[in-house]
Amino acid sequence: MRRLSRPALAGALAAMLTAITAACGIEPTKVIDVGPAPVISGASTPARIYMIRDGKLWLTTVAAASLQVNDLMSALFKASGRPVNGLSTALTGLTLAEVQLVRYTPDPSSRNDPDNTLSLRMRIFVSGWKVSRTAMAQITCTARLRSEIWAVEIAHTTPGNTGPLKIHTCREYWDLAPKDGHLPP
Repeated sequence: MRRLSRPALAGALAAMLTAITAACGIEPTKVIDVGPAPVISGASTPARIYMIRDGKLWLTTVAAASLQVNDLMSALFKASGRPVNGLSTALTGLTLAEVQLVRYTPDPSSRNDPDNTLSLRMRIFVSGWKVSRTAMAQITCTARLRSEIWAVEIAHTTPGNTGPLKIHTCREYWDLAPKDGHLPP
């Protein structure tokens, strides 16, 4: 049996690898860097939001990054892209632009709860199609599930313009409560 020299062995190995790659129809390419690998975060929290069923607000549970108001609103708007179980949304065509929390100073005619020292007003800016009454109800009543949110201001933004902020409470949408159901104040 004859032994091959190292250069001959290396040449034979290279020829064999070339034949194998040519045989499968795939030509070798250089490495292409397309950025970091995708990362999936499995950490999510069940959150309660209002969707629409038969024209009424319907409380359902979805996954959210946390129970903070910003994450809750993000989950509400993301859920509009994937309604399930006969639920729909009035938020289709709307995009969440910004959520702000500011201290709430109630007017004399509103409730004054001495046990609740932290009271906030949520300002939400949305862009896209017209904000319908049902969309305002979804946003407002979902926010009011959080006890620290006493009022919600919704503004519709368009390029170069932001509509006026108007204060909403869930009480103005009680006609959208499901039969035998109730909504937050």
